[in-house]
Amino acid sequence: MYIFVYGSLKKGFSRHDLIEGSTLICKTRTKDHFAMVDLHRFPGVIKEQSVSPIYGEVYDITDSLLDDLDDYEGDWYCREQVKLEAGFTAWMYFLKNILGNVKKYGIVSEGLWNEKQENKYVGE
Repeated sequence: MYIFVYGSLKKGFSRHDLIEGSTLICKTRTKDHFAMVDLHRFPGVIKEQSVSPIYGEVYDITDSLLDDLDDYEGDWYCREQVKLEAGFTAWMYFLKNILGNVKKYGIVSEGLWNEKQENKYVGE
């Protein structure tokens, strides 16, 4: 099955070790627009707000790894199927509840999160 990752699970990022060994299918973005929030150490995506497509990577993973990722994402995230511009669907994690005011964290206007550089926010 496919998982679409957009934050710290991407190759070269801090938690890629959790999916290391899985096959990278492609880099793509979501067909629909969502709001990506920079929570500083990792991002989250809000399904109910439309800002931009979300950029990420698709990996082919096992059922047991998906269970492990559900445990890792914990109570903050829920998993849903999304359509991708690559022409297929994949699982993706969405924030269940935004913690406090979105402006406290900032929305990543381009939908591309990078933990290694400062993100640009809507309204700056």
